[in-house]
Amino acid sequence: MAAEFLSSVGNSYQIDRLISEATGEIVFFSPVLKLHESILLGFNQADQRNVRITLLFGKERNQIRGQRWFKEFKNLRILYHDKLNSCIYRNEKELVISSMGLSDLSSGVHSDMGVLITKLRNRKAFEDGIYEQELLIEHAEEIFAGTNFEKVEDSSRPDEIIGEMPYLTYFGIEERSLVHGKVKAPSGKLYIPEMELYSDGTIKYQGFKKTRQRHGEWIFYTYDGFVREVVIYDNGSYVDKIYCDYENPAKPISKYYLLFGMGNSIKKLYDRNISELYFDSRIEDFTGFDKTKLFYHIERFIKKRSMFDQPETFQEMVDQVYAALYE
Repeated sequence: MAAEFLSSVGNSYQIDRLISEATGEIVFFSPVLKLHESILLGFNQADQRNVRITLLFGKERNQIRGQRWFKEFKNLRILYHDKLNSCIYRNEKELVISSMGLSDLSSGVHSDMGVLITKLRNRKAFEDGIYEQELLIEHAEEIFAGTNFEKVEDSSRPDEIIGEMPYLTYFGIEERSLVHGKVKAPSGKLYIPEMELYSDGTIKYQGFKKTRQRHGEWIFYTYDGFVREVVIYDNGSYVDKIYCDYENPAKPISKYYLLFGMGNSIKKLYDRNISELYFDSRIEDFTGFDKTKLFYHIERFIKKRSMFDQPETFQEMVDQVYAALYE
């Protein structure tokens, strides 16, 4: 089913619903930081449900001056980016692109229009929207962060990140040593690991920085745990991108990326540490006796049934998924 066109009334209804039905995350972009009373009420209720709220505004930075409504929020982060010129609102399941600002709900002054995109029906468009939002968030200035939204500096938890980061041999970590919070390569270069998680604990992205710049492969994941894309950097400069399109697999992706997605799904479904997961690892060592939940999760994401023929190791599981996608 295609995306849904929204009239002014539809915009107001869907934006309110995005807030009220959010269970994990709300991400709202609006150039003007002026909120309708229904938005404030919804944000308050979401904050009490421990839903993480990211609010990014643009145009003039001093719009925040004199506003105090956000001071008691625990799960809210407010960011500023001077290039923002769009209104885009989402939770973990749906996304609205609209001409309606957050102060305009129910005003009837303007004839606003928009589009509703759902994760279930329009997954690629939904994930592309998330990606564009995350790019702006990454380069935005943080104005306010509630007590539950405070980010720990990268350099202060490298040991913990290394302990959580999966597939260490792929990144060459096991052949390197951790020195003063940095990974020391045989060449003598020092790298800082970075990893960010979604609200449910699955990995959002992971990679390494050299001289405070992204370097090498940075792997970005979907909400479901699967690899969405791999971006290759060289000292902070973009080099290339590999998009993992499971619905239209015109170009085969690496079996390692399939393993990454399976591991992240295990982290999501079973809350297990996956830093020691490799191709030859036994599936039951991570899932317990009930492997069917993992199988169903992957089949539902890739939209293919009966892919698995009693695999015992992750190598066998990856091979069977690869065959279903490309052979």
